[in-house]
Amino acid sequence: MDNLELSVVIPFLNEERVLPLLRQRLEEVRAHAPAWELLFVSDGSTDASVNYIETWAKHDPAVKLAILTRNFGHQSAVSAGLSFASGDFVGVMDADLQDDPETLLAMLQVLRSEKVEIVYAVRTSRQESPIKRFLYYAFYRAYRYLADTPVQPDSGDFCVMTRRAVELLIAFPEKLRFVRGLRAWLGLTGKAFPVARSARAAGDPQYSLGKLIKLALSGLTSFSTRPLRLGFICGTLLCLCAVIAAIVYLGLALFTDTRVAAPGFTTLVVILLFFNGMFFLYLGVLGEYIGQIFMEVKARPSFLIARTVNLNQGK
Repeated sequence: MDNLELSVVIPFLNEERVLPLLRQRLEEVRAHAPAWELLFVSDGSTDASVNYIETWAKHDPAVKLAILTRNFGHQSAVSAGLSFASGDFVGVMDADLQDDPETLLAMLQVLRSEKVEIVYAVRTSRQESPIKRFLYYAFYRAYRYLADTPVQPDSGDFCVMTRRAVELLIAFPEKLRFVRGLRAWLGLTGKAFPVARSARAAGDPQYSLGKLIKLALSGLTSFSTRPLRLGFICGTLLCLCAVIAAIVYLGLALFTDTRVAAPGFTTLVVILLFFNGMFFLYLGVLGEYIGQIFMEVKARPSFLIARTVNLNQGK
């Protein structure tokens, strides 16, 4: 397509129920959109969603599809879409209509008018369960404190970027990718765009609680070494407490007639459980970092393409 201005990357996994609604919304805003391509990425879908996109693509060359060989994860699917995007500007949105297509165009207008490199959505409200809302809140606050280059709290992958920002992003060698963290690490000029995140239009969420926790751990360990310092700090404090306790007991033994009796089995068990718990907690932190190193040094690709529709796979 000549003079392509906007590429919209849309990763999906088993979204056959929502795709007709998404198509309707996209076609409604198309009259107000610049010359664009819709770049769908199937992250190992096993339902009829791939067939739906293929049928759509046969009638519309602006609709393109990349099919991954299996489920590599949302962040890998986003990265795959970015690697194929060829527009002057590139947007990223989810297929479940929690990200509104109309908002994408509004962010594009802000990006062009204010001459920034990235415009990203910041959620002012969410429609998820109270547990998920709390976990999102806790993660972003922890990430903001721990990460060397923190992201804006309550931001996500929903954004619009310039061609320059996309080329820098896809040049990163990381195999375990946390796109919003990499986007913040770039240090390019950006602007937050407040949005009220909608509920899913149809179907069930594909991002389980376990996947969310895995993504959170990956993001924290990829962009912060502060948890590693936790062992040194805790060890120093515990050693200091032990020295103080030894001095106190020595003073009691030398200068008083007080004899400290054993406090009992329960106290001993509680102390042992606490310190053993601290020990294994820190081993778990170390394990997360070692796991990240293990996955990175193998240098396996973040995704593999099975086939494409309306795309040049050799790009």
